[in-house]
Formats: sequence, C-alpha cells, structure tokens
Amino acid sequence: MLDIVKKIKSVLVNNFEGINEKDILISSPPDIKLGDIAIPLFSLSKKLNFPLPDLAEKCIPCVKIEPFVEKVERVGGYLNLYLNREIVAREIIQQVLLQNVQFGSSFSGKGKKALIEHTSINPNASPHVGRARNAMIGDSLSRLFRFEGYDTEVHYYVNDMGRQIGLLVLISGEIENLDFNGILEAYVRANQRAENDPEFAKYGYDLLAKMEQGDEEVRKKFFKVTEMCLKGQLQVLKRLGVEYDFFDRESDYIESEELNKVLEVLKAKGALFIDEEQRLTVDLSRLGYTQEEGRYFVLRRANGSSMYGYRDLAYTIYKGHRGADEDIIILGEDHKLYLQQISLILSSAGYKPPVPVFYSYILLKEGKMSTRQGNVVLLSDFLDTASVLALKRVQEQCKELSKEEQNLIAEQVAVSAIRFAVLRVTPTKNVIFDIESALSFEGDTGPYLQYSCARIKSILRKYGKEVHDDIPEPFPVQQNEEWMLVRKISEFPFTVLNSIEQCNPSIIAGFALDLAHIFTSFYHTCPVLHVDEEEIKIARLQLCKATLQTMQNALYLLGISVPERM
Repeated sequence: MLDIVKKIKSVLVNNFEGINEKDILISSPPDIKLGDIAIPLFSLSKKLNFPLPDLAEKCIPCVKIEPFVEKVERVGGYLNLYLNREIVAREIIQQVLLQNVQFGSSFSGKGKKALIEHTSINPNASPHVGRARNAMIGDSLSRLFRFEGYDTEVHYYVNDMGRQIGLLVLISGEIENLDFNGILEAYVRANQRAENDPEFAKYGYDLLAKMEQGDEEVRKKFFKVTEMCLKGQLQVLKRLGVEYDFFDRESDYIESEELNKVLEVLKAKGALFIDEEQRLTVDLSRLGYTQEEGRYFVLRRANGSSMYGYRDLAYTIYKGHRGADEDIIILGEDHKLYLQQISLILSSAGYKPPVPVFYSYILLKEGKMSTRQGNVVLLSDFLDTASVLALKRVQEQCKELSKEEQNLIAEQVAVSAIRFAVLRVTPTKNVIFDIESALSFEGDTGPYLQYSCARIKSILRKYGKEVHDDIPEPFPVQQNEEWMLVRKISEFPFTVLNSIEQCNPSIIAGFALDLAHIFTSFYHTCPVLHVDEEEIKIARLQLCKATLQTMQNALYLLGISVPERM
C-alpha cells in the first residue's frame, strides 16, 4: 500500500505544476464500502486555483494506476479509490514475508545518526515507576530510530557530583559488601546523620569540593560508589528491557574550553554578571527571554565551584559534537523551564540545542507520586508485584507448561503489562495505572496483544507443516475481514514513519491494538484450518503468518516480547 500511495503522489505531482507530495493528503475512507484510499481535493483545488469538478475529472485517469486500482469515484470533494484486493493483498503479504523482521521500516534513517539521552536517575535512588516512563519512552524511541536505519546512540547521564554521593563516599567502608537495596538504606541513615551532625555533613561537602578540584583519590572513591549504585539501577531497568550504549559522567564536564567560549559570547551580550551572592549568573532577558520567572541562571557559586546547569551546558555541547542528525532528550514536563534556559544560552552562542520529548506523570489512585510525601512506588517492587499476579494467571491459562516456562511467561507478561500501559498513552498526557486491568488477557492491554500472537502461533502449530512464502497469484480474498486485515498490515510502514516523526511510541501502540482487534474479527469470521478449499486454507495461513510478523515487529518497537504460548 505504501508503494501505491507513493505512485499516486508522484503521478499527481508530475501532472500538476505548483504542488509537491506534502500537499497531497491521503487517508482511508471511514467505511470500507467507500473504497480503500481517499484523496481530498479541497486544498489542491485552492492551491492550483482549479474548480473542484474539473480537478476531479483530470485526476481520475491519473490515479487509476493499473493493475492496482480497480475503480475511482468522486464523492463530494474526495476521490475514493477501490483497489484490486487479490493483486494488492498478494503484494502486501509477499512484502511482509520477504522483509520479515524489517517489515515496516522505510529505512529513512539510512546514512544518518541519532543520539537519544534518557533516564538519568540520582545514584542514591532506586528507579521508581514515574521515572521508568522516561526510560520506556527513551528505549522505544531508540528502537524506532534503529528500526528506521539510523546509527543510534543511547546515552545515560550519570549524576556523580551531588552531596548525596559525598555522603556515600563518607560511609564507603560500610557499604562495600552490600547489595543495591542495602546501599540505599545506608544512604538514608547517612543522610539522617548529616541532618543531626553538621560536622559530618561538612565532611561530605568537603569531599565534593575535593572532587571538583581534581583530587585523584577522591575521584576514584566517587567513581567506585557511583558504579555500585549504577549497577543496581541498571539491573532493575534491564528487567524492562532497557539498555544503554554510553554512560557519560557529570564529573567529566567540570571544565570545558568550549563552554568558556560561550561565556565570552554571553559577556559580549551583557548577559553575564556577578549577583549579590557573588555567583556567576546569566541574565536571560539580555538573550530575549521575556518572563521574570527563570530569568536568572546561576553557573558558578561564590567559591568558584560549578553548578549542575554549568556542567549540563558543557555536556550538551559535547553531545552536539557527536554528529547526530537527530539529537533527542527525554525529560519530565517539570523540566520545561530548565531546558528553555539551557537552549537559550546555547542558541545565543550558535549551538543547536537537543530536541526535547516531554512526558507527564504516572498517577496513583491517591494522585501524583511524590518523594517527599512518601507515596513513590519503586519499579523493582512494582515488577515483583506484577510478576506474582501474572504468574497466577499464567498458571490458570497454561497448566500443561513446566514451572520454569510459566515463570518465564509471567515475567514477559508483567513487563508487557507495564510497558504497554505506559507507552499507549501520548507522552504529554498523564498515565493512570491500574495493575489489575493492565494484566488482563482481555481488553486493550499488553498481555492481550501477546495472547493474540500466541493464538496465531497456535494455529500455525496445529497446521503441522511449514507455511511457505510462495504467495499464489492472484491471492484469494473472500471476506471483508480478510481484506481489512490486509489493509491494516499495509499501514504499518506509515505508522512507523508517523511515530518517529512525532517521537511518539503511542502511535505504534494504537496500531498494535487495532491490528489485534481486526485479527480477532477475522479469526471469528474466517475459518483457517477448517476450510475445505486448500487454496483458501493456505492463503489464510499466510495471512496469519504476515499478521504475526507485523504484530511482533510492532511489539518489538514497544519493547514487548512474544511468548510461544499463553
């Protein structure tokens, strides 16, 4: 279908001067009875200054592309195209089976590079469910860019310069042999002690100062402590299937020659000054910033030590030099002002800031999660709870499987439930998570999608023979449900391009749900194994195989694996 749409656009552009492919908006009619492709003519008529009826008459012979388009009708301001089902279905299913795991990719990123930074949790904290949204969005976008052929780098910015790390270094002897949870508990005790003992807290600050001054022994201690914490965090995130290519340490950006050049530009613009607390500060109003809130951005303290924002500017410049065509950062919506400040400073010196993907909150029944209020749900606990609940359901559904297989499927189901419930929501909207509903094998859930795939795998197993990729010509399409399934499969490449253009994995999630629903209708209407004509049986098996491949590709982009059986 993608090729047909490209041909239609190309033909129209070649026949009408003054329009390009972006001017031609192609969609599907709301009802299958109205055809398969709809071309709105309103905007084209206006742009070409051509009366609508005359334009329609001139377009009809252009878009009736043989042998794919069977009939063209004008309905109001639209041209509705009816495709030859047997020819087009054969083309699409053959494309899926030939391209296999690459089906859906238009390879738009070939020869290009993408850099995606996401997550960045304080080392003294375990990932909570809210922060996991950052990781899941970032991971899904990374999969999308790689799928489209981009040379993709995934970066994790390690915050190793905070007071909390200084406290952990102070008690490094007692956390030497502890696991991640033990380290976090030790930090709580150290933090409490710092609040009650100013001298102890001062030692922590002193260590931080030595770290920034380049004391090699202290740097080694900070590195060791943050490595221990980072290892614990990554073990939790790995359960969600999240991985990284680069770990960039904040402490490597204390000094930056290039950032010094930025400061010179700021000084020349009259934006750099020493405030009443003797801190090096940027007055963003001198750079075009119009609000009072966030007008001042502090770079260095009175003692000369750098602020987080200073180091982040240096780090962002470093990322910009990695030669990425797409430089993306995933941030919570509460960081909008901060990124606006960073971007304004960089832009004023001629640097291109990263493109942000902001995400909103995951809500509990009580409301937004808050560290201070103590109602944060740790991701590790959440995964454990989901796995226990999933195991009960898997044991009910798959009694014949071994315990080992049941445990594996339960973990896959738990991960799919969490990832899909989060990723199906547009990043800028809140997620209201209900763990019971998310784990259901019915309804709009990750497990339901996995179950749809398992159902297809069961059909293919019961057939008992290999379903070959030699597609008959013409391909028999008897029912509307078969054709609807073919049409949906054909939309996958568009869906991928749309999702990557908007940096929005929820578009893939919506497609996967639609595909599963349409397959369910096909399953109930069109017998696959219990049909007399062998030709029809083989064709429907091939359609099942193409559906499974498309669904697996979509779920891979969401970070969801597909069990063999459920």
